[in-house]
Amino acid sequence: MKKTFFIIPIVLMILSFSVFSFTSGDKQYDSKLVGIWKGFEADKETKGVEKHWIQERFKNGTYVIMFTAKQDCEIETLTEKGKWWTKDGKFYELSNNSKNTDIYNYEVKNPQVVEFKSIQLSGEKNDTYIFSDYRMDVD
Repeated sequence: MKKTFFIIPIVLMILSFSVFSFTSGDKQYDSKLVGIWKGFEADKETKGVEKHWIQERFKNGTYVIMFTAKQDCEIETLTEKGKWWTKDGKFYELSNNSKNTDIYNYEVKNPQVVEFKSIQLSGEKNDTYIFSDYRMDVD
């Protein structure tokens, strides 16, 4: 019985440290970015390509996004999963597909619109790509 009382606090202490280290650290999750969003752009990231997307960002820092891209009358779809987080006013998106982290400055224009300005895409410096996401959540 005495061993049980000694072991339980140690186990609880170890669990609390592991949970604390998982939830703390440098990664933050801006709750204003959680939810279902849609977007559209043409000729911005890639000349001659029109893209549409629907993305869901979850509270736990994961996301799923479905792209539809049209170029020269050809349509391609892509689904991507990954992780997202925010830090120091920047938005980070790590794709499970490419293993690259894209980095953006972001501004919440209002509860329905967020504007993103690229800093780094696919490992390369890029400060010219700008797009907006529009909230789709249904209350």
